Amino acid sequence: MSELRTNRIVPRDGLVSGASGGIIQVVHATATSETTQGFSSDAFVDTGLSASITPTRSDSKILVTGYLSFYAHNSGGNGSAEWNFAVCDGSNNVLDGTTASTEGYRFNELYAQGGKHTINFLHSPSTTSAFTYKMRMNARNSNNSLILYCQKGSTGNNISRITLMEVSG
Repeated sequence: MSELRTNRIVPRDGLVSGASGGIIQVVHATATSETTQGFSSDAFVDTGLSASITPTRSDSKILVTGYLSFYAHNSGGNGSAEWNFAVCDGSNNVLDGTTASTEGYRFNELYAQGGKHTINFLHSPSTTSAFTYKMRMNARNSNNSLILYCQKGSTGNNISRITLMEVSG
C-alpha cells in the first residue's frame, strides 16, 4: 500500500496561503470581582467580564467562548424574576444575546438560582483596530427583593472566563 504525503510551506503567521479557519491569536481573561444589579431595570450593566483583541487581518473572524457565573438571590422569600445576558462591544451595542426587554432567564417561586451562562459566538469585526467584547446583564423584572450577582463571592459561582480566538477568514 502506498502512502500519500503532502508538504506545505507554512509562513511565519502559521497560515497556509489561501487557507481559512486557522487560529491566528488567542486572548483570555477572567473576572473574579463580584458585581450586582437589583431587579428593577431593563438597562444593561457591565458584569466585569471583558477582553480586547486587535485582529491582524480585516477579514478575520473572532470566536468568543467562555462562561459567565451568575447567582440570583431572593432576600424577601419566594418570588419570580427575569434576567438577560448579552455579548456587547466596547460601545455597549448588543452583538449576541438578547435585547433588554426580552425574557431570557426566568424563575417562579424560588428562593435562589445559580449557574454558568455559556458564551459561544462567532463575530466579524471587519477591522484591524482593537475590539472589546464584554458581558453585560440586566435584571429586568421581579415581584420581590431579588439581586442578580455575577462572580458571587463565597459560592461556587465566583469566577467567569472569556476567550477570544482570531480565526483567519
